[in-house]
Amino acid sequence: MALTQPEWFGDLDAWWTPAVGDDVARHVEPVGTDDRGRLHVRCSSPAWRTQTRLLAAQLVARVNELLDADAQVSGIIVQTVTGPVPQIIRDRWSDIVGEDLADQVEPVSLGAQGQELCTVAASSWARDQAVQRAPQILARIRELIGAQCTITRWCPSTLKPVVVLVAASPSLTARQAVEDVLLQTWHDAVEAFGIEHSLVLEHGRETQADSFIQEWAASLQLPDGTGPMSVSIPADTARHHHHAQDIRDRQLAARHPDLCLILVRSTDEVLPLEEHAAAAGIPLQRCVLV
Repeated sequence: MALTQPEWFGDLDAWWTPAVGDDVARHVEPVGTDDRGRLHVRCSSPAWRTQTRLLAAQLVARVNELLDADAQVSGIIVQTVTGPVPQIIRDRWSDIVGEDLADQVEPVSLGAQGQELCTVAASSWARDQAVQRAPQILARIRELIGAQCTITRWCPSTLKPVVVLVAASPSLTARQAVEDVLLQTWHDAVEAFGIEHSLVLEHGRETQADSFIQEWAASLQLPDGTGPMSVSIPADTARHHHHAQDIRDRQLAARHPDLCLILVRSTDEVLPLEEHAAAAGIPLQRCVLV
């Protein structure tokens, strides 16, 4: 789909940054509009892509308050592809940021038309250290790439989210029991990782419990987009037919989330996703609910 940039689009400081705030604007970049009036954006990380989708309706309303009547947008489309980080930066990352930060801060994409380096950090300490070193980091990148280097800014790191993969028995219908487990999981994530790390709940769309998870996370969303995020990932039945769920489950486990939460109705019930997670070495937490 071809994208265009209307005359009003160019000055992002006039309509985008005031509408969404500096924090969102650093991580979510408008790239154009389509023939249906939808605004396409590019995000600095998977966590920001998820959060932008959750906040899309609010962001559209705020943007339209600042645009003229003939320049209203009808929705937001979050692109899945971001500007790639040059391989030479990934190969020399330890030299660029220092050995103590190399495994704590990861380059993920380029934003602002290739001018800004976007990263994710494992902790607030690593994020703050990277910000302090940003001038030296950028200087090393320019020296490494040479005159053709377009990177001039450091985007403060997003903290890595805590990702919990959730699988539930198809016969599980106890909404309150599911919500109690989710609330405890959120509490445990805050205790273990800190309140600044967002909680992302990845799950399918096949069971009633999947709906409970999505509705629970949506009910806790605060105006600034904080709180647990639900990401429902359907099986590609059109492409993979009867093996769709198994392939989807294998792919989810291969992404190595922080925890796999299994919700079943009996101690002897074993879900397919549980077996894939165990094979991948992902920590498992089983909860028997009635």
